[in-house]
Amino acid sequence: MAEVRGVRRFIRVVSVVALLTASGAWADASVQPAPSTGKELYKAHCALCHGGKGQGVPPMFPGLNSKSVEVYAAMMQNYRAGHGHKVMVDMAKSLTETQIQELLAYIATFPPKQP
Repeated sequence: MAEVRGVRRFIRVVSVVALLTASGAWADASVQPAPSTGKELYKAHCALCHGGKGQGVPPMFPGLNSKSVEVYAAMMQNYRAGHGHKVMVDMAKSLTETQIQELLAYIATFPPKQP
């Protein structure tokens, strides 16, 4: 019986470590994403539809300067989970978590949308 408990505990520990690793919880918090790298990613993946400075191309493509970066981060996670427009889902899934953070760091440099 003790052996079964030991195996179960081992499986729980391995599961927690795997989840923390996959979620980026062990990432070095002192490393900040680079907006300069994000700029290149933005040009390659976003600018065609969302404009060179995130202004969007109304009415089809929304700007990326009207919401907080936290909102865009949540949207990217939603796309990565397979929810939303196929183009956005495919694009988000093609990027690593680091690339998404760099992309968001660049988007944060956009001037806010004027009312």
